[in-house]
Amino acid sequence: MTIAEAEYAVATFVDDVRAIVAETDDDKKIIQRVIPLAKRIATSPGWIREAFYDCDSDQGFGITVLHEEADHTLLIEAIAWLPGRGVAPHDHQTWGVVVGLDGDEVNVNWLRQDDGAKTGYAELAVHNEVSVGPGEVIAFLPDDIHSVRNDGEKTSLSLHIYGKTLAYIDRSEFDPDAKIQRPCPKRVRNRA
Repeated sequence: MTIAEAEYAVATFVDDVRAIVAETDDDKKIIQRVIPLAKRIATSPGWIREAFYDCDSDQGFGITVLHEEADHTLLIEAIAWLPGRGVAPHDHQTWGVVVGLDGDEVNVNWLRQDDGAKTGYAELAVHNEVSVGPGEVIAFLPDDIHSVRNDGEKTSLSLHIYGKTLAYIDRSEFDPDAKIQRPCPKRVRNRA
């Protein structure tokens, strides 16, 4: 596959997701329609570059922004996870679809047990764990809470599609043991 074909595949994917978002603002309907597209692009990996595997060792993962709308209403990024690393439970405050590209990542879905009335406090319980491998998809609504880890021995890679740019949203990160809810840290991102 030539670079022009690879860029066309990503550009077409972006156009298809844009068309879906333009037709509805119902998060569940958007997710249902984006999932098959995410699976489709995952089975055409010619657009994936070695640079997408670059990770920030302090963060434990690397993020490469493939597309971001100027008004921050659509974000598509490749995320590489170092072996044995991951992120604490967090929300997105937007819809999200993640498809595995290389290796497996474990997504732990959490349920909030308290009513959210006490600032900075949250009681969470594990709901389930889902292993996301190549071509497998997991989706999130804005208030869903999950954590991610790479239990494998090599860097894994996944494609993340969000309804808004995460750096421009007030999101939360959680410490389930200490029952703390705090602002989600801003992540280091690279541009493709």
